[in-house]
Formats: sequence, C-alpha cells, structure tokens
Amino acid sequence: SFSLGEKINQIKIIGNERISDETILMFSDIEIDQKIKTSTLDAILKNLYETNYFDNVSVNMFDNVLSITVDESPLIDEIKISGLKAKKYKELIRKNLILKPRNSFNDFLLSEEIISIKSQFKDLGFYFVKIDPYIETLSNNLINIDYKIELGKKARIAKITFIGEKIYKDKKLKSVILSEEYKFWK
Repeated sequence: SFSLGEKINQIKIIGNERISDETILMFSDIEIDQKIKTSTLDAILKNLYETNYFDNVSVNMFDNVLSITVDESPLIDEIKISGLKAKKYKELIRKNLILKPRNSFNDFLLSEEIISIKSQFKDLGFYFVKIDPYIETLSNNLINIDYKIELGKKARIAKITFIGEKIYKDKKLKSVILSEEYKFWK
C-alpha cells in the first residue's frame, strides 16, 4: 500500500527477458521522482498491456519503490498454412495476416485472425470453412502457428426466384443483379 502523492525513488522491473528495462520504462511513461497516484498505476498497466508484449503485468508501490512485474508474451517464429492446395488462397491469407512472424503472440489477435480468414473465404463463396490453429511451443519463449484449414464446398446458387408483382420480367431482373444461378459450364 502507498499514500497518495508518494514519490518514486526507485523503479524495479522484474520478469523481462527479451524486452529491455528501458523499453518498459518508455511504454509505462513513468520516471523517478514522479509523484504517484492510483490513476498513475492504472495508466502504467494500460500502457503496458496495449503494447501486446505481455501476457500479465502487475504494478506495486512499497517504500517509495515502484515494482513492475511482467510476463512476456511469446514471439511468433513461423506461421504455416496447411490444408489448402491452391497457392492463390495461401497468398491471400498471408497478405492479410494480423499476426506476423517476429511479433508477439496474443490470444485475442488469434481469434480476430480466424474471423478475418473466414470472412475472406466467405467473400469467395466458401461459407463452411473450418480453421484449426495449432500452436507449437518452442524453447526461448517462441511459438509456431499452423492454421489447418478445411474449405468445405463452395456455395452455389441453385435457383433465383422473384416474388411479388410482375412489373418487370424475371429475365430483366436477373440481368441487373450480380449473383447468378450456377451452371456447370460457367
């Protein structure tokens, strides 16, 4: 516990391996001799979590010593895409990846990535895509991600029917819409 307006005489950073003390201090936006309040501690936590470099952060103030304890997120070493035969689909996914090699891994960004990949395939007519991300833990706090993708069948329009008053003929309406019925020769 600390009293409001207590000055920081020393800053201890604990648990970092890959990310330097200077970098953590820069992101936390805190300095020695700065007066500290509860809102300052909250701001430090917020700033450090927003970097996506850490899985867990705690900040404590005791006897004018500010302790910042961090648990670094693993780094992504390699991203693989398996289950797709077409090179154009793999390139489409790689071009739009949120998580990238040499960046910090984050579970939230992984779930966003899966939603993004599914959305890309929906735009191509694959509505039943299954994506299973396999995360392989390596030494030195590194991971590999393998997106195992099953496309499923491409959705096709069997028949287009217009309901309502027949002011316009079906043939005229079909000519102005983008979608069309599936024909095996097209």
